[in-house]
Amino acid sequence: MRDKSCPKSTFLGLCEEGLVSGIPSGRYSRSKLNKEYALKAVGFLQACPSLASDPPSLWAKVMAGEAKVPNGQMEVVVALWEADLLVFRISARPA
Repeated sequence: MRDKSCPKSTFLGLCEEGLVSGIPSGRYSRSKLNKEYALKAVGFLQACPSLASDPPSLWAKVMAGEAKVPNGQMEVVVALWEADLLVFRISARPA
């Protein structure tokens, strides 16, 4: 998955915001959409941690009715969540 652009951009988007433990915030990616998806997913996980066990449902909440096929984004967010590698220095709330 690390070679696919969507999961990579998702991870880098979280890094940009300083949400990944041990990685300072900064400019890591030009991707805007995958970062947005990741931030929304983190907000939903904060509100409902049980969504970590169901990435397809998490994706559906993030997409809010928009028909778009996932490409590993939620797996990245959930893996970081479950490994307790997400830090919450900003308010990551669903839009």
